[in-house]
Amino acid sequence: MRTPKTLLSLALTLAAGIASAQGMPVALRDANASTPDDWAKAAPLIKAAVECRDPLFSAKPVLAVFRLTNDSLDGDHTFPAPLTVFGSLKATGISIFQGTDDEGSSYTVKPAGVTLAQVVKAASLKKDGPRYIRKVRDGIIEASEPRTGEVQIACIRGGSAQ
Repeated sequence: MRTPKTLLSLALTLAAGIASAQGMPVALRDANASTPDDWAKAAPLIKAAVECRDPLFSAKPVLAVFRLTNDSLDGDHTFPAPLTVFGSLKATGISIFQGTDDEGSSYTVKPAGVTLAQVVKAASLKKDGPRYIRKVRDGIIEASEPRTGEVQIACIRGGSAQ
């Protein structure tokens, strides 16, 4: 359990962050804000990565949509609008891991309001032991339910996916 001192410290840190962001000039604060044009260009690239058709690279529109200032795409990112993948699955964000050639890369989304069976059908996956997969060029597409009611689908490229 957290102590009152820890909670106070967290609250003060949050307040300081909000205060400094409010005092920051708009041009500086929003310097890396994305535009609708960025999303229109980035969405097909992200969709192709999630559907395991192409690897995701740090194109300018993708960096802008994720509000990144460097080429590292790793991490959890929220989309400015829902992205439809596999024909009917709506995702609002993505988790990206880009490892070495030995580690591979993965692009994971958690479509909301769907069951594992709906994800399996939409992505044309087959049961393989405890998981559902489809082998694709340079990797696999895998669906799972890490927690009850939470479904995720991932493109896993390279590494041990092959």
